[in-house]
Amino acid sequence: MNSSLLAIRAIASEFANRIYKPFGLIVAIVSLILIVIMIWLITMSAWWLLLAIPVFMLIIVAILLLTIAGVVIRLVSPKPTKIQKKQVSDFVDKLQRLSEVTATPKIFLLFRSIKDAVSPSKTGYVQSVITDSTSLQKDFKEILASFSRKQL
Repeated sequence: MNSSLLAIRAIASEFANRIYKPFGLIVAIVSLILIVIMIWLITMSAWWLLLAIPVFMLIIVAILLLTIAGVVIRLVSPKPTKIQKKQVSDFVDKLQRLSEVTATPKIFLLFRSIKDAVSPSKTGYVQSVITDSTSLQKDFKEILASFSRKQL
């Protein structure tokens, strides 16, 4: 498989895992709390069963969707070496810091990364971030040089 496609898939899956795991934990905690409350209410009165059935169905659908999302993330993710995993993790850290600076929502970054993983191109999001970052550094150095010349 193409190395750029593998790299983009590794980045997208790492980023997706960083969003998936906390979201899954929140859904699990909320589901557990709702189940305990519904069971307690049902023991008080059988009429609460009318509310409990849709809540239980909603919990089952949420668990099913989370399971499907987890399987898709695992299928898309290549098997990186320890060094590659560290490099991808560091890159995603930098990407998240860049998104925080530019105030880009993480969900937007996730969808753009997934789009790159599904349909890779030379001008994809990851490639444009890399190009923009390096060009910004060069542009900033030129601006610094221009201010240095102007003061002289």
